Order: sequence, then structure tokens, then C-alpha cells
Amino acid sequence: MSRSSNDSSWGRRRSLFVLPTLASFNDDGSAKQPKTLKKTPHRRAPSLFTDVNHPDIARDTSDELRSAPAISDSPRFRRPSLHLRGSVKRAPGASSGQLRASNVRTSTEDTSDMKFGEPLSATPSSATSYGEWGMDGLSPARNVLLHGDVQTSGGVFRKKKEYLVLTETHIIRFKSQSKAADAFTTVPHPGRPQGPRHTPMPSSGSLSDMRAESESSGDKDGRIALRQVVAVYQVDDGKPYFALDVCYLDEESAQSSALTMQFNGAEERDMWVRHIRSAGNTARLRQPAPTSSFNVEHAARIIERDHDYDPANCSIYKIVQRQPVKSSRSSTDDMTKLGSAGSIVCFLVIGVHKVHIVQLVKPAARSGSPSLAPISSQASFGILNLSSVRVNEVDDGFELSFRQPLQPAKRLILASLASHEIAARLHYVENFLRPEYGHRIVKFIMPPEVENLLAPPVSAVDEEHSCLDRTLSAYCIAYGLSPSNIRYTINYDCEDAPRFELLPPADTRRPEYRAYALLAIMRALRYNESFGSLSFAGINLDSLNGLCDEHGREYLCTRTKRGTPVRLTEDELGRACLLVQEVRALAATSKKLRRMDFSGCVTPKVNEPMDPNDEDSARGKDIGCGVVEALVPLCRHQTTNVDWICLNGIELSDTDMDYLVGAAVDKSCHFRAIELNRCGLNDRSMGLILDALRAQENTLEAIEIAGNTARLDPVTFDSQLGMFGFIRKLNLSHISRTSGDVPLLTAETLLVWRLQELRLSGTQLNSASIDAVATYVAHPHSMTLRELYFDNAYLTGGDIATILHSLSFEPGHVRDMHLDISHNILTKGLEKVTKAIADGMAPTRLTMRAVEYREESQFRKMLNALMVNTSIRYLDLSQTALPGDASEETCRTLARLLAENDTLIELDLSGEDSRLASSKFGAGINDALTGLEKNKFLQTFRIERQKLGVQGANTLADVLKENTTLRELHCDHNEIPLQGLTDLVNALIDNTTLIYLPSMRDGQEAAFKSAEATMKGMTDPEASPPTTHGKAVSYGSAAGMRRGLSTVRKTAARAASAYTPSFPALPSHNRTPSSSSPSNSSSFSLNLPTTRSKQASQAPVAAPAHFTVQDIQTTHRLLSEQWDRQHYRLSQYLERNWCLLNNMPVNMEVEDEKFERLQSVGKVLEQVKSETTPKAEKDTYFNDPDPMPQHPPLQPQARSSALSSPPPMSEIKSGVSFKQFLLDGSGPGTPESLTELEMGARQLRVDTNLESEDPKTPTQPFFTV
Repeated sequence: MSRSSNDSSWGRRRSLFVLPTLASFNDDGSAKQPKTLKKTPHRRAPSLFTDVNHPDIARDTSDELRSAPAISDSPRFRRPSLHLRGSVKRAPGASSGQLRASNVRTSTEDTSDMKFGEPLSATPSSATSYGEWGMDGLSPARNVLLHGDVQTSGGVFRKKKEYLVLTETHIIRFKSQSKAADAFTTVPHPGRPQGPRHTPMPSSGSLSDMRAESESSGDKDGRIALRQVVAVYQVDDGKPYFALDVCYLDEESAQSSALTMQFNGAEERDMWVRHIRSAGNTARLRQPAPTSSFNVEHAARIIERDHDYDPANCSIYKIVQRQPVKSSRSSTDDMTKLGSAGSIVCFLVIGVHKVHIVQLVKPAARSGSPSLAPISSQASFGILNLSSVRVNEVDDGFELSFRQPLQPAKRLILASLASHEIAARLHYVENFLRPEYGHRIVKFIMPPEVENLLAPPVSAVDEEHSCLDRTLSAYCIAYGLSPSNIRYTINYDCEDAPRFELLPPADTRRPEYRAYALLAIMRALRYNESFGSLSFAGINLDSLNGLCDEHGREYLCTRTKRGTPVRLTEDELGRACLLVQEVRALAATSKKLRRMDFSGCVTPKVNEPMDPNDEDSARGKDIGCGVVEALVPLCRHQTTNVDWICLNGIELSDTDMDYLVGAAVDKSCHFRAIELNRCGLNDRSMGLILDALRAQENTLEAIEIAGNTARLDPVTFDSQLGMFGFIRKLNLSHISRTSGDVPLLTAETLLVWRLQELRLSGTQLNSASIDAVATYVAHPHSMTLRELYFDNAYLTGGDIATILHSLSFEPGHVRDMHLDISHNILTKGLEKVTKAIADGMAPTRLTMRAVEYREESQFRKMLNALMVNTSIRYLDLSQTALPGDASEETCRTLARLLAENDTLIELDLSGEDSRLASSKFGAGINDALTGLEKNKFLQTFRIERQKLGVQGANTLADVLKENTTLRELHCDHNEIPLQGLTDLVNALIDNTTLIYLPSMRDGQEAAFKSAEATMKGMTDPEASPPTTHGKAVSYGSAAGMRRGLSTVRKTAARAASAYTPSFPALPSHNRTPSSSSPSNSSSFSLNLPTTRSKQASQAPVAAPAHFTVQDIQTTHRLLSEQWDRQHYRLSQYLERNWCLLNNMPVNMEVEDEKFERLQSVGKVLEQVKSETTPKAEKDTYFNDPDPMPQHPPLQPQARSSALSSPPPMSEIKSGVSFKQFLLDGSGPGTPESLTELEMGARQLRVDTNLESEDPKTPTQPFFTV
């Protein structure tokens, strides 16, 4: 029998765009390790129907076709992926005429109890006749699986009673049973006794009867190929009818159709569903390529545009998207509408992070076919938004529910023969993206057959931080965010390490994270036990505080990762806002988490009153900061290990205080610390907190109460703190105390503890308090102290000397600790403190930042003491304030310090340059830096904000050529231009020890600003108004405009003078005096100031030299290239030195070692002006031989070939900032030739008559035709 037109190319369809398998096989049949979403290998989800040639064909060991085994006995292979470059590879041993056995999801049912009397097949199902009715997919097989009378309907035609025969390859439709019996021996004739019959040849009448059905049903030749069947599902609209839909797709014509079959009872319908599903899966699995290469390529392009395409991790399935049809009539005619109007055949693609619904390519318009309605557009849903998967057991239907936070769920009613594989694939991908989740968010409701296909849990041990990046990226994509905007760091050098620290967003235009971004971050951290502490310090979380999600509760955390229930009801958990839910989930789902930092994250909110007339409701509800409400109940119920809570900078409300006090009195909380710095605690709240914390006397390790408004009574406060015996951190900075001679803390109280950190910054200490601290540090119990802060404590030099003498209680022993005495009055009693420093009584780390010296001689005394000191290894003298620039004697003393001190390892001499304060050593610092050439011990040197300039850069370059011990040089923010950076980079040719040198980004920004000011100055010098016989020409409103813009010119002049270039102004091209008229100059042009005089006003004025768009872009490009070149060279040298420092092999030869000194900005502009811009073109574009006012207005009918010059570039760009103009390069292009412009049918000119009736803005030229 000849093949039909519909199946003409099925047998020879081959393409390079197919579905390769995820697991490739060797010659011996062993499977290779597949590719996964990450580089780390993981086990993929096995699939029941998998073969190297086809995603749904299971491999079989036999070479002949045999019956399908049960699901539990089927081999489990990995699902192949959507691939764009794969080629069709046939399994070993398979030939084009040989088919392997296929696994079927449900075996063929026993039909011995069917009401049709005799069995439907006289031969076993595995026996196949390869003859005229062979299994080539073109002709229906002779093996009949089921037959019977069925009411069918399709498209707009009314339902018909037909006789259907189901074979292994087709569903064949006949007008009557007698016609079917003529074609198949197993179908009995009506009214004829059953018995053995000879196999008849199909008559022409039978074939014509099948063809006749084509006209009414839309099925070619009256049959439906099972390999085209997409889904078989029951139609259930709540009415007492029993029907099913068979949806099928012809991929060559992209024509999808549906056949609705109605039955008298549910049992008969279910029997047809089982047999059609079984036969359809068998036919589907026999295909070498179930989806045509054209549709696969189309789907790949769709998901690639959505940035979700990975050839190794994409799967494509044919599905039917069902839409329930609401009907008010109860007639059986409604059933004809469900098959066509309520179903859409399309493709479902499971990508890396999303599920895509891809429409069919729209075919040419056809008539007389019951085709399904094409889908309108593609849709995609984040896999981590998946909330439920429900797979039907009796048919191919399944449901997917997706829900984004704060939005209602979107339910997709789908159907597919591959519904089991789709559910298993979704389960695997969801588990892969969230490998650490102990509680599954997605509810999978599926039959046992699907559960047998599920892959084991994915291990996250081999990937860094338990796959945090993978999960965070998936959540960001699911919520419609850019993962690149999320910034965080992992700190390993801290307590309770490692610590996750969230940083501000990468997008500087939006400095705060929105609610969706915060949800993505917090939900990605759930169940992640890689971190001992989490820090959200400085990140605004107000967008989540008070925000509730009323559309779902699937993310409620009711159990810990180990399954321990949280002792809160679901209603209590659900009523909380999202901030409380997420913080509570973070604390409860990680056993390793010990510390959480929310410093400065939340501003307390008060909900608006519900009833303004109610006095109690009118005050509003205090919802607090949310963090205390989330953590305190978990600590009381011991369902979290978090015992260090940082609430610094959060103003605690009454609600928060109630939670804190209630938890602090409970010993079961085991708090190590509750940091309450700058929390707005008054006398009452401070007393309540300190009294309540007495219950934590055996576990409390830190007291952080700095910056509160409470006024402490030293006697009461000392007794309150004396209850704690294990305090190691005490922060009493910026607190107020009552007056008196009593010390804030007695020495006895301090000696009870083993303090590691004591902070008294900004707290005024009396002499008794200083003596108490001195007594404490002089005792051997204070040897554990590592940090001692007295900055801004109003201490004198004598007080500091007392502390230094106490620190050196053992002669010859240097205390290894950090002492901060910044912002104190060291000049009062300077002799005592300098003598103590010179005698080596200072600790190893000393900070003397922002010390003001009224006389330079005092600063020289300090430098001389530091010169001979042998105990300080880390010294900070930044922001030192002198009465003026450092003198030569001071600079020589500083140079001696840099050259002779042999104990300093790190030194900071940075200055300060702000609006409130400025402290710099002046130009003499450049000479002082020469002392570094002889230094053999200093490793880190900081000298920022000292305005070193080119001279300082040259000095540092000479230092780098001689110094062989310096590792880090921090010299940023010193106005070092490109020439200075080039000198520093050239110095690294011979220096092989420096591993850090800044890239001078501030110098690069200053270079662009200098070019901006220079180009403005060269383009728009201030022009005088044209004169006629010594009198100014009046232009009406133009004079007022010029007076109004005088402020703009003055501002531009000041801006240009702020960035004065280091080269003389370039000569500008001369123009005629008339060119300075208002007609050719921009009203908003920025001009440099010029000297005004009578003679100057009457003399001709030189015209400005304009720069075209190409000039500006060329200048920007040249500057950028030169800076980028030096940055590249710098990175090459630093990488070389780092490898040498770590004993790693490296190539010592670096390209372009002797790089020439670069040109200045002025030379770059001169080069651009003289070489880049064509002169003739520039004159045509900018210069007009005749003044504009002399041209008479052109009439509409005039066709003149002469063109008026357009306004200058400065006028065109007057409404755009120079930076935007420079970076974007937008603007009118230079006309290439006048001939092209003269080809227009209508001429435009700029009307320069300022006295026109219609007012015009200065940036809006008036065009007349």
C-alpha cells in the first residue's frame, strides 16, 4: 500500500537537530558520566523511557520485538536533553528495518470480559505481521487491540456514531461494524456467527469508506496514527456524560486536531483510555525522533532568547494545554466544544531554571479541518515557583501550579502521554536547584508508577557552600531578577566563621534591595549549613517588615532540617509578616548557625489604625522591628542554635522590649550576647534589660550597650555587671553617666572577667575611671586583652602615659594588643607620652588618628620618639592636623623616620580632604618619601589623600626601583594623572616584591573632567554681541536672554578653572566677526571667561573652534585606551610578583616593558583637532560663509540647492550633559556630502528671527518649510 501524503517523509526524516541522550554509551554499553547544571558531577534523574537515539525509547537486550515489561522491571537511564548540534546515532546493533522493544507505562488489559463476545485478537500481541499491514507506521497493523461502536465528534461537525478499531499503530474509523469487519478478520460481522475466517483483502469499498470519513472528521484516510497522538484524557465538565479526548499532532503541517469520543458508561470509557494510552506510548517509543528537528530548533531558539538554554539540561515534550469550558447548557452538543476550543497542542520545555510553554509554528490557513486553536504566545514559569504537581492515574492529564510571592497561583491544566516522565523530570530539576532543602516546597501528588521513576536526592557536598550560587541564581531568575545584582562575601577571619555578609546591590542607581531580591537571598540560605553566622548589617529590610503574603503558605517553616517541629501553630506562623517568617526560617533550618547580625537593617513601623474613631485603634499597632519577634520564640523553645543576636542601630519599640525581656529571664535561651548599641534605650529600658540578663550569667559573653540615651549610675551599673562572670567583650562607648568621683567600673569588677575587647570610645572618663583601667591592665589577668579603645575620650598626654606605663608591667615585655588613642588631647602632657613611646612602652599596634598639633615642633617630638621606638609594629598617623604645610625640617624628620626605623611593618600617613576638615602635609611630603629608599623592614605603606600629583608619583617610582621589601603601596586619591601611573608601572619592571598598587581610578575620572573643561573652553569662548558702527544690535528678547545666561557662563568658568589642564590653551581657528552673532551661537553654550573692555568689545572676536561628535568620541576612546593599557600592564606585573612571593612558576618576561610616557590631555585634543576631523567637512558643518541674519526667509515653493548651516554642536547638545554626550556619543552625524542632503524634496532652515510671533525655547529650533 502506498504511503499517504501525511506520512510521506516520516520514514526518511533525519536531521542534525535532534535530542541526544544525557548518558553516552561506550562500545561495551557502559554509561559515561553525564553533564549537569554545574561543572561538579551529579547523578541525573533516571527516566523510564530513555535511549541513546530517543529521549523516550528504553534500551532492550533482545533484537526482536517483544512484550513490554512492567515498570518496576524497566531499566532506568538518564533523560537526554534538548540539543542543537547533536546528530542521530542509532543504538549498536540496530538497523533501519529493525525495531527494539519498548517499555509501556501500563500493560495491555485483559479483554476477556468485554461485551463484544470474542477476543479482539486471534494472535498474541507480540506477533507482528510485516506485510501489507506492517508496522512501518504508514499502514494500520492487522493486530486489533480494541474495537467497538463510539459516538465521535470533532471540530464544528455534529457528533456521529462510528465504529472504531484500535490497532498497534492507528485508530481507524468506519461508518459501520460491517465495514470494519471487511477490513479486519478479528472484527465480527453484525448478526453473523463467529468462527474462523479467511483473511480477506481490503476491498475498494472499505478504503473508500475510510476516505469518506476524512471529509467529515478531518482525519486523512479515516485513521489516526498513534505516533501522532499527544494525549488521551477524560473530559470532565461536571455533567453526566462519559467522554474522552484524543489529541494528535501532524508536525509536518503543524496541524493539531482532537477526536472526542462519547460512551454510555464510565467503564467503557476507562477501557478505551487504557488501551489507547498503552498503544500510544508503544508507538511513541518506537520513533527514533519523537519531535521533528524543526520544532526542536524552534523551541531551542525560544528558550535561548530567555537565557535558559543549555543543550545538556533541556527536555522537550508534546503536551495539550487544556482550558476548562464553562457552559450553561446541558445538551450533549456541549461535548463537541471541549475537544477544539478547550485544548491547545504545544510543547513543554524544561530548561535550566524555567518551564516554557512553546507554541507551534503557525501553519498556513486551512479550511474544513477540526484543528485546535493555536496558542497566542509563549509563557515561562520559574521552576522554583512551582508549588504543586498533580498527575492523574487514569489518564494523561496532569496539573502544574506556579506561584510567585505576593501573587496568586497560576494553574496549568495539561495532558501528555509523557506525563510521568515530565513529573519525574520536574522533581529532579527542583531537587537539583534546591539540594539542601530538607522540607520539600513542591507538593507532588502522583501514582506509584511515577514514584518509581524519581531519582535519589542530589548531593551538595562536592560544591562550594552547599550550592549557594546555584540556588540563589535559580531564585533570582524565578522572581524575575538579575543574579549579577546580588553581591555578598564570605568572611573566614572572624568569630563563628565562615560568615555570610550581604553587600549592597551592584546597581548603584538602586542602592537598596527590593522585597523580591531579599526573599530570593533568604530562601536561598535556608537549610544551608555552611555558615556559622549571617550578616545583613547595613542592608535595609524595611520592604519585608509588615508585608504579608495572603496567597499561599507553602514557604512556612514548620520544622527544622532534622524534622523537629517548631512549637508554633500554623496560624501563628502564617499571621507573621514575611520578614518574621524568613528570619525565623533561617534560624530554625540551620544547625550550624550561631550568630545573626541585623545592625541598622530595620526601622520600626506602626500599622495604620483600623478604626479612627476607636481610641485604642487610633494609636495604631506597634509591630516592632520583626527580628526580635522572629528569633526570641525559637530561642525559648530551643529550636535554634542562634545565641548571638546583633540589633545595633535598630530603635527598639515596646513590643520588641517585651519580647527581649521575656526571653532574657528564661535560662533556657542560653544567650551569649545581645548587642544593643544605638537602640534608643532610656533609663527604664536599660535597667529592665540588664536586670533580665542576670538569668544568663553563666552564658553571657558580651555586653554591647554603646550609644544609648540612658544615663548610667556607676554604683548601680557596677553591681549589675558584677553578676556576670564570663564577659569577654564590653562596649561602653558614647554613654552618659551621673556626675561624681566614682569610677564607671571598678578594677575589681574588671578583674573578674577575661576581657578580650574593651571599648570606651567617646565616653568621658574621670581620673578614677582611668586609674581603674590602669590598675586592670597592669594586672596579669589582663593578658587576654587584645583591643583597647580610648579614642575621643578627652584624654590628655599624661593620661595616655599612665596607660602606657601600666601596659609594660613586665620590663622588656611588649604587649601584643591594639591601643587606639585617636582624637585625644595629646599635646597636653606631650613630654610624658613621647617619653613612654620612646622607651618602648607602647603595644605592637598603636593608632593616633586625627591628632591636632598646634605647633610643628610638637609633631617633630612625636616623630623623634617614634623613630627610636622598638615596640610598635603597626602605626597609624593618618589625618594628622598641622597648623600649615609641613616645613622642610618636619619633612626631613619624617624622612629619617621612614629611613631609620627598623620595627615598623605597616605605616599609615594618609591625609583628609573633606568639606569639614582638611589635613595634608603639603608639597614637602614628596621629599620626605625618599626615605623609603633605604627602608628594609616596612611592608605596607599608606599615603592617601595627600595630593602627591605627578611629582609624588615620580618619587614613589624612584622608591620602588630601590626598595625590595615593600609589599603594598596604597597611594590612591592623590590626583595622580596617567603620566604618574605610567611611571609607577614602569618602576615595576625591576621591582619583583610589590603585590598591590592601586589603579588610580580617581586620576582617570579627573582626566575626563579636564578634557571636558578644555573642550568646552576651546569650543565656546565668550563672544561679544555684534556691533554696527560701534553700537550693539538689539534683538529684542535676545538681550534679556543673554543677561539671564550670564550666570551660566560664570558657573562654567568656575567649573573649567577647577580642572585647569597642565598645558597651554590650543589655538582656535579664526572666524569672521559676524560669526559671533546670536544666530550662530548657542544660548546655553558654556564659555570660558574673557577680559571685558571697551577695546575688546569693539575689536573682532576670534570664533570658537567647534568639536564634532567624532572628535569627542575619538578623545574619549584615546584616553580610555591609554588608561586601560596601563591597567593591563599593572595587573601583569602584580600577578608576576604575587607568583614569585608564593613560590609559583611564572614567566618573568612581560610584554611592552619599556612603555613610553604618554601624551597629555592637551596633546590628545590637539591631535584630535588636527588629524581626526576633516577640515572641509568641519567648515561645511560648522561655518557659514554668510551670516545667518543676511539670508532672506525661504518660501515654501523655493527649491534652493544651497543649504543653511545647522546650529553648532554646543547648541544641539545644550540639553544633554557633557558626560552623557561623551559616553553615549549620541547626536547628529556629520553630513557626508552636500549632494545627499540636496536630494530631499523639501528644505528646512533654522529661523533665527527671535521676534517671531510664536515663542521658541533656546534648545528648540524653529523649522520652516
